[in-house]
Amino acid sequence: MTDLADQVAALAAEVTRLRDHEAIRQAVYAYARGVDRGDATLLDPAFHDDAEDDHGNFRGSKADAMAALAKSAANPAVTASVHHIGNILIDLRGDVADVETYFMASQRREEDGRLWTRMRVGRYLDHFVKRDGAWRVLSRKVIDDWSRLDEVVQTAREVGAENNHCSRGPDDPSHAVAGFADLHRHPHARRSSED
Repeated sequence: MTDLADQVAALAAEVTRLRDHEAIRQAVYAYARGVDRGDATLLDPAFHDDAEDDHGNFRGSKADAMAALAKSAANPAVTASVHHIGNILIDLRGDVADVETYFMASQRREEDGRLWTRMRVGRYLDHFVKRDGAWRVLSRKVIDDWSRLDEVVQTAREVGAENNHCSRGPDDPSHAVAGFADLHRHPHARRSSED
């Protein structure tokens, strides 16, 4: 019976570890989506209230980061933003974890009548803490590996006005997907099911 009890305990510990890993990954994905959609309510659950964020060109508290996102989302020059999340290495130690996440962030910018593509490639070095059952970033340092800004001389011919296009606001097509739009939103910011 001891062997069975030990196996059940080991399995329960493994399930908890896998659930913790997935919760951390989902927080990273929600952050990326929040930035791309210009939606601070998606950033809110990614960070603890006492979190610190060091983006290099920006350093501050969670409130400062939310204000910086709101300013960025309101910038009419940035007409599209896409974060690609790559390798995520998680060093889980109980209710704390150090996480390195590779990212590629690209933006479509329209300035002075010209079209630009901005690319930033790097890594998030995050210290996650689990509080009240929720994994959130307590501190983040962004490491820039490389970046570039290119003027667009021509866009893809097969992507025209008739295609479905993004928005950095609430009219983005992904907001119409039932449930998905609110999956990672802070509970107080979720839409009611009657909407």
